[in-house]
Amino acid sequence: MELRELGLQVAQARRALGCTQSELAAAAGLSRQTVSALERGEIGDLGVRKVLRLLEALDHTLVVRRRGHRLTLDDFAAP
Repeated sequence: MELRELGLQVAQARRALGCTQSELAAAAGLSRQTVSALERGEIGDLGVRKVLRLLEALDHTLVVRRRGHRLTLDDFAAP
C-alpha cells in the first residue's frame, strides 16, 4: 500500500468518526500538519509507530498480506 492510499483511508475513517484533523492528530500524538499531509498524499515518509498510533486513534488495525492477495469471504468478515 502506498502512503497516498493510506492517507485516503485515514481521511475516510476520520470523517466517518466525525472528528477533525486536529482531534485525530491530538489523539495520535502527531501534528495536524502531519495528518493533513498524509491525507493529501504529500507526505514523504511516515514511520510505522506513527501509522500504528493513527490507526489506534481511528479504532483500526494494520493487516499485512502478501502482495496480490485475493480477497476471500474471511477478509470481508474480519473485524
